[in-house]
Amino acid sequence: MTLEQLEALNAEQKARTVLVVQDPFTSYYDAQVVADFVRLVEKLGFQPVLLPFSPNGKAQHIKGFLNRFAKTAKKTADFLNRMAKLGMPMVGVDPALVLCYRDEYKLALGEERGEFNVLLANEWLASALESQPVATVSGESWYFFGHCTEVTALPGAPAQWAAIFARFGAKLENVSVGCCGMAGTYGHEAKNHKNSLGIYELSWHQAMQRLPRNRCLVTGYSCRSQVKRVEGTGVRHPVQALLEIIK
Repeated sequence: MTLEQLEALNAEQKARTVLVVQDPFTSYYDAQVVADFVRLVEKLGFQPVLLPFSPNGKAQHIKGFLNRFAKTAKKTADFLNRMAKLGMPMVGVDPALVLCYRDEYKLALGEERGEFNVLLANEWLASALESQPVATVSGESWYFFGHCTEVTALPGAPAQWAAIFARFGAKLENVSVGCCGMAGTYGHEAKNHKNSLGIYELSWHQAMQRLPRNRCLVTGYSCRSQVKRVEGTGVRHPVQALLEIIK
């Protein structure tokens, strides 16, 4: 849909529309997660609209290119502020990238950041499902692995995810782990490969070995890529499990 088409929606239509904000890592390297989130939004009775990709700048910030980051952030903030005026929720699937809009953007831009807000998938789901009763929980557990940035900035995220799963009769257990070894771009760099694997071995590898891989759910793109690199098989994002659970 074009901006003009979105602006032309009536209040009732806007209330059922969700704007999906893309991030470079998930959209370009794990696009199935984005596709499945779109399907999940539809399954819940909402109309998803995939917004055009606009660079987040997180990698520039991590590597210390702060002037470049500020320029990227300003351009994307202007775009997201324009979208925010439509009055529809904006949602992203990767915690580190979504939280970058709240933290690094604010530090780099100050008041020029504007007032736009991009929700994490769990934040939007918790709100969208607020009126739905909790179902009787049964069956085999799912296991939640949070991103470092996510669980430190938002300690309540694992419990919120568990509450979302409970609404559909599924049990989600939080797995307490440290850093997966990626640490931003650190683990993606060849020179840090050995250290990255060593960090992963401290907690993630042990947990992955004792739990059924197909029940392990990981919110962070880098964390999922590390699991696949080390263990040989990938893991899913929680939204993908919900798509499977919801009848």
